[in-house]
Amino acid sequence: MTLKMRRDWHYYAFAIGLIFILNGVLGLMGFEPQGWQRYAAGLASWVVGFWLAGFIIRRPAEAANENN
Repeated sequence: MTLKMRRDWHYYAFAIGLIFILNGVLGLMGFEPQGWQRYAAGLASWVVGFWLAGFIIRRPAEAANENN
């Protein structure tokens, strides 16, 4: 694995967990996509899951400047 993946494993794990939660919420709301909507709903849950994970998990400023 690359250094970035080893350092940010919690971000990816958290994002995948959010994707499962988002898909569960959609299912509990009774949303049943048909045809191409399945791909759109899946893509939207991945995008929102990774966006929320990045929004919630912030890297400290000093850690961001380590690579420079």
